[in-house]
Amino acid sequence: MGAKKPKVKKGPKGKKARAKAKLEQVWGEHVDEEARLASKFRKGKSKFETNNATQQQQQQQHRNKKEKEVDPLSRNRRGLKTSFESFLERKDNLSKNEQEQKHQRQFAHQKNHKRYNTANDGSSDDDDDESEDEEMGGVASNGGSLSYLLKRINGPKKSSSRKFAPESDDDDSIVSNDADSNDGTESVSSTSSHSQKSHSDNDGNMNMDDDDEEDVNLPKGTVEDPYEAHFSKKPLTQLDSTDNTNLMPHLAKSSKVNTSSLLSSSMQVHLSGPILDSWETLTSALPDKTKPRQMWRAFARGPQQHTRQVLSRNWNSLNRSALKRSQREINENDNDIRLSALQQVLYPAISNYADVLISMESRQVSVLISFSHVYIYIVAMGSHQFIALYIKQNRNEINNLLSMHVLNHVLTSRSRVQKHNRRIKQLAEVEDEAADEEDEQWRDQGYTRPKVLLLFPTRGTCWAFVKKMIELLGDSAILEMEDRFEAEYGPIKREKGSDEEEEEEEKARVDAIMKQKGREWNELFGEEANDDDDFKIGISLTPNVDKKKVKAKKGPLVTSSGSGVKLRLFADFFHSDIILASPIGLKMSTTNEESDDEGEGDTADVDFLSSIEMCIVARSDVLMMQNWDHVNSVLDSLNQQPKNVSDIDFSRVRNYFLEGQGKYWRQMIVVSAFTDPYVLSTFRRHAKNIEGQLRIRKKVSTDNASICDVMVRVKQVFQRVTCSTVSEAGSARLRFFSEHVLPKLQRLQQKHTLIYIPSYFDFVAVRNLLLKREAKFVSVTEYARVSEVSRGRARFLQGLKPIMLYTGRAHFFLRHKIKGARHLIFFGLPEYDEFYPSVVNMLNEGLTSEDEDDVSRLPMSSLSLFTKFDAHQLERIVGTSHAERMIKGDKSSYVFAS
Repeated sequence: MGAKKPKVKKGPKGKKARAKAKLEQVWGEHVDEEARLASKFRKGKSKFETNNATQQQQQQQHRNKKEKEVDPLSRNRRGLKTSFESFLERKDNLSKNEQEQKHQRQFAHQKNHKRYNTANDGSSDDDDDESEDEEMGGVASNGGSLSYLLKRINGPKKSSSRKFAPESDDDDSIVSNDADSNDGTESVSSTSSHSQKSHSDNDGNMNMDDDDEEDVNLPKGTVEDPYEAHFSKKPLTQLDSTDNTNLMPHLAKSSKVNTSSLLSSSMQVHLSGPILDSWETLTSALPDKTKPRQMWRAFARGPQQHTRQVLSRNWNSLNRSALKRSQREINENDNDIRLSALQQVLYPAISNYADVLISMESRQVSVLISFSHVYIYIVAMGSHQFIALYIKQNRNEINNLLSMHVLNHVLTSRSRVQKHNRRIKQLAEVEDEAADEEDEQWRDQGYTRPKVLLLFPTRGTCWAFVKKMIELLGDSAILEMEDRFEAEYGPIKREKGSDEEEEEEEKARVDAIMKQKGREWNELFGEEANDDDDFKIGISLTPNVDKKKVKAKKGPLVTSSGSGVKLRLFADFFHSDIILASPIGLKMSTTNEESDDEGEGDTADVDFLSSIEMCIVARSDVLMMQNWDHVNSVLDSLNQQPKNVSDIDFSRVRNYFLEGQGKYWRQMIVVSAFTDPYVLSTFRRHAKNIEGQLRIRKKVSTDNASICDVMVRVKQVFQRVTCSTVSEAGSARLRFFSEHVLPKLQRLQQKHTLIYIPSYFDFVAVRNLLLKREAKFVSVTEYARVSEVSRGRARFLQGLKPIMLYTGRAHFFLRHKIKGARHLIFFGLPEYDEFYPSVVNMLNEGLTSEDEDDVSRLPMSSLSLFTKFDAHQLERIVGTSHAERMIKGDKSSYVFAS
């Protein structure tokens, strides 16, 4: 008989006993991991297979020893090492590792800082290594640092990708000049490889797990301060005011750059001018195997080094919602600027003062993508309910980046002016003879103080942007007139009534109506949203203000130490750094109301706009629905020669302003939800910056087209109308409507016909045509009274009026739910892609087959008229591939069935 098998020691019985044994095994005693791992590989059997060479080697060693230990902790339980001794040993090892890592970070920081400062003196890397060895010698000699020994074995480490801004007399660090100044507004390096690393998560980003990727080093010249590099350039020579394209041929060079694995494949990014040259220089200096996300990471790292410390300190907390989950863990005193994938693409061009056109600001568009990247809503359109998936908005990412850029520009400019003022005062006191020779370096401003102009559609959008700037300043912000700003620009509070029951019923009714209009509409025109479009406000920023000397408006002195940034709201325009206004509000404030017959009275006082260095047009799609002519009028008033020069110190004015070339140094940033011909035309005419341009747009796939959201079974006909120029598009559509569409409506006596007209000018033309043909109709416009709209909607539902004219602006501002429509005619394609399915889904709403014979006699229909100049609107509705075929195809009619 064979030998008896040894009895296997059974574990404790009972739930509590097993839990107690588990705690004693994990926490009470030191666990030998090698023995635990080796116990899993017994002779002849294996609980699992592994390809790890280390585990295979441990398995072979275990077989050679021929030991069959059932309990891997049996040796420790023989009294060789107690649990308390193991605890002390682990504690000592942990503290040693933390000390070594801390010393290693400090030495690496000192080494990189010294290496950059000695680079211009011709010093080599060997000198840096020697100096670091000297610094670390004390640690190595005293305790034999493990990190130091590893460094000596592995050789010198590679230079870090992090580079620091050079220290010079021109640095705008006010802290070095003022002993009590410590507001953190100095330029500081605030990037690291950890902040730019992407990880695999569930936020829907395109880049995969790249933990193993190393950040690439920047070539020389990329660490130059963008502010100094841009505004220190000399004026252009031989400038012809009529045409500037021939004088700056480098701006005509444009190229599409690669953003694969960083952004979605539908995103298209085009660069032109010097910003394209910088990109090509960077890509040519990097290895061929460098991935696009590494290139963009390196491209964005240079400008980050010149961000003000007060901004980098609060950036991560402000931008946390835009980051991926792996980047959201923020430690204390962490000044690393962490950017999302979209921000990495936009930040290099924005920080280098190039013109930027963003035509893909996210709105609530129904798509089918990963569930971690979308929000799910149950939407009710008419009598249909369905589940829609909405893309996470990137509006916060863009606004966060713009707010940081605006504050960084203003604080840098104001700090430089303060530094020059002190230096000039010192020279004046000692009567330095060399002061006249250095007059050029004191040219640090324009004719007037305002530097940044931001255009917003409503007070609510302006309030949200200002709150972001205040949040970005953090504890350093010293606010003035904050209460007045909240009262005039903040959300509108609902007044409480006397009867609580009636108030609750009214609130429930209003909330139900507001919910049907959509989230986007409620953000702009909701019950609590401040939708006033006539406003203007100036903001002044003063850095290096001592908090102890600032008296609060209501209360005692501020007790916090250090200095901060004084932000004064409602400042006079000529004493402001930032101007936020609506186009109509700014136009009315700069135009005299009194005008005489000769026309001399209608003149504008726009001297405060003569030195604008940055202009941001936010929410351009909403401004276009208001009146885009006001935007063009305001942009035409920028950087004009001032009329009143009595208070101007010309010795401090930059030379390009004196030459009348301010528009070539002005940065133009236009943000829109979609691409539109009006926006493109304005951008081409006013975006003339010498640093080049960045344009980003989004192609629409067939699956993401808005026509996929149509839930009504109807044949949708798209009819192309022939025209040669843009100016003839409206008249061509009107001629086609009068010759082919309207006669059929009158001959068939078709009722319940809704005609959607995007432009108010086209509405006037169609209304006059119907009046001339003596057709019965009602109209719903944005200018009509509430009583007229209610009466017209009731008559249209009852069939008393067979035709209703419905304007696009009325749908944008009011979002009426039209009932009684069975036939739909789009006189022009809507600007917003979501308007098309929302209007089509209104068909057959409120009608039954018993109401009228016409309801059951004719099937539902939808007809859309478009020209070749409506390519952008058509692309958003049917997709890019279908739009190209419909614009260039031989046929003129196309049918889509849902």
